Amino acid sequence: MGKVSITINGSDAKNIYPAVTIGVSAAASGDEVIFFILPSALPAFVKGQIKKLSEETKNLPDLMEMMDGLVMLEAQFLVCELGFEVHGLKEEDLMEGMEVVGATTFVVRAGGSDLTFSF
Repeated sequence: MGKVSITINGSDAKNIYPAVTIGVSAAASGDEVIFFILPSALPAFVKGQIKKLSEETKNLPDLMEMMDGLVMLEAQFLVCELGFEVHGLKEEDLMEGMEVVGATTFVVRAGGSDLTFSF
């Protein structure tokens, strides 16, 4: 059992799908999974946006189902605190299961990761 850290640096399908797919695969294999959602990815994690992105994308797995699986498998979703002011959002705008932190917290928690990915 290892640790996989994934940063997401965009709110488009090309950023979200690969990150979530790798995360689900790692979590299902028993790895600890930590996501760090950077400011440019923040809009995708506002309530309702993952579902909307999934509905707009044809022939790909259901993104909400994968996110639910990640929550069930105890993946960590760390959201960079710097994105809120940039996008005019508040913590309560986020979907459930998100933890707002600074970059230092992510670096500490991701320490010793066996694999790292950035999308």
